Amino acid sequence: MLRLGLVGLDSSHADHYVRLVAAERRWPGVRLVALVDGEPDRRAELAAAGGLLLDAGDTTVPDVVGKVDAAIVAHRAGRRHGAATRALLAAGVPVLVDKPFAASVADARATLDVARAHGTAVTTASALRFAPEVAAAHAALASAAGGSVTPLVAGAPTAPPGPAASPPGLAVEVSGPADPHDERDGLFFLGIHAVEAARAVVGAPPGSAWSPPVVTRSADGIVATTRLGGVDVRLLLLDPGAHPTAGFAVAVRTPRGVERTEVALDADYLAPVVEHGLAVLAPGTTTTTPTAARTTAYPADDAGRIADDAGRIADEHATILADLALLEQVGAALRP
Repeated sequence: MLRLGLVGLDSSHADHYVRLVAAERRWPGVRLVALVDGEPDRRAELAAAGGLLLDAGDTTVPDVVGKVDAAIVAHRAGRRHGAATRALLAAGVPVLVDKPFAASVADARATLDVARAHGTAVTTASALRFAPEVAAAHAALASAAGGSVTPLVAGAPTAPPGPAASPPGLAVEVSGPADPHDERDGLFFLGIHAVEAARAVVGAPPGSAWSPPVVTRSADGIVATTRLGGVDVRLLLLDPGAHPTAGFAVAVRTPRGVERTEVALDADYLAPVVEHGLAVLAPGTTTTTPTAARTTAYPADDAGRIADDAGRIADEHATILADLALLEQVGAALRP
């Protein structure tokens, strides 16, 4: 049985995690045993929703170290994720960090350094990575590229791509809300979902860096034009004030034309995120077979497995930093 702790209770994501893990018991090998770092009334509300009997004294991260095998850190503001995640990682507790992983590259790097130093697994994922519409867009792009997108695009467009004025070749556009003045994390708060969706559509190798973005403003919001894996990528970060009901959409331009789809997130949109987290932090818990939470360490005689795992970890860490760095560059370009 994997004992799971939920850290950070102020986000609506906490309701989903409690429902999926505790109330509906989607993963029989996983038990939610701690709700920490939240207001008492909120903690009681979530405990009731999940049918949880909690220790009244387990309200902070130090209280539950030794009592949980893995954790989800899910504060509404990503800038709060670092301190809790680093404390857990230093204690040997693997962590799934909700998006955004952090609100700066420096904070993210500090967390990843702790994970590496203590050999403790950490991961993160946007639900958009797993959306069927994103997978379909990736399939359309890969099909047009003959299975390889890297050599087919010569340069980034200097103007936003559109049906009439698009340069030849392949291109990806992801649109979604993001506000550089958001009180929680600025562009990081929602912009990270657009960035991760674009990465998933392109399907570039893990750890690939984005080219320096060309950033402009439009009537709709912020336009950042960049490249990844040889593909032109345009991020349209919509002003929530001008577009209060805007969701996310993905578009792919191929020689056949432009295919655009709104991303529809259903009630279980966070289930694949939990699946991803469990697969990284505690392989086997997505089935009925109990398993202990893992760290990055393996027996010394398993050199091949150690090398493979080290490579995967390095790639994931590089991907996290690259996606945050893109948003940091966009934000910097907007400042006078």
